[in-house]
Amino acid sequence: FLTNNICELSLSVIPFLSLSSSNRSFNFSSFYEMYSKLYSNRSKPSQSFLEWFIGFTEGEASFIVTNKRNLQFVITQSSVDVQILYYIMNNLGFGKVIQQSKSNKTHRFIVQDRAHIFLICLIFNGNMVFFTRYSRFLTFLSVYNDLALRMKLEIINPILDTLLPNLQDHWLAGFTDAEGCFSLSLLSNSIGYRLRFLICQKWEVNKSVLLHISYIFGLGTVSPQSAKDNWEFIVNGVKNTSHILPYFDTHVLYSKKKESYYLWKQLRIQLINGDHLNSDSRLEMVKLAKCINKS
Repeated sequence: FLTNNICELSLSVIPFLSLSSSNRSFNFSSFYEMYSKLYSNRSKPSQSFLEWFIGFTEGEASFIVTNKRNLQFVITQSSVDVQILYYIMNNLGFGKVIQQSKSNKTHRFIVQDRAHIFLICLIFNGNMVFFTRYSRFLTFLSVYNDLALRMKLEIINPILDTLLPNLQDHWLAGFTDAEGCFSLSLLSNSIGYRLRFLICQKWEVNKSVLLHISYIFGLGTVSPQSAKDNWEFIVNGVKNTSHILPYFDTHVLYSKKKESYYLWKQLRIQLINGDHLNSDSRLEMVKLAKCINKS
């Protein structure tokens, strides 16, 4: 699957692995053991951060193999949200943040030295949720192990199944920072509105994860989008969205989505108070709703 150019591992070049979600929880014991050996005087990244980091990665990161079989772990973000990359770098204690494109206003967090790629592999091995994304990681891990064997370094035994998140861990907060959306649309031809929380994912094999998220919240719908083989989990309305507030009030968002969430909650309260029924306050709400997800 290696070409003459740098390429991101993708479904078109990776044979899909048959994976099954288990009842396991996130387990970072191997990572913590190696991290303590490398950085004995440094505080280890917290469990909650690593759970969040995996969720964010499953929405934003790339596991890359170059034509020289060098490995890179990369997260690309708009420069508007570059602070999230520094947050990741400072918590992990390794990697670097660089400007990727001045014209496109993007930055990237990158890990590429062998010792830190080893730590990255320990973090993600057995700790991912989406089937297709884990398939890409396992191919990345197999390349690492091949290089490790040649160089007589420690290999990592792959864990071949995924796991499912719950409302106690921080995976969903991380994935929401990457792919989630809080939105409010105030209809122009009536007093109606659409208040929503949604997350999307491609490939039908990943649909089961969205169904699981619907199950743990006890509400919401999972349905196909207009784009082929894209699925979305949606929670609609003032009453239904009340069930997701306890999670996001206790599992912090760290990207610009945090600002969107607070504004969305504020507008939700205004809906409850009936402000959308007054023409003047409704116009103000329309302006504020346009600021959600603006960054």
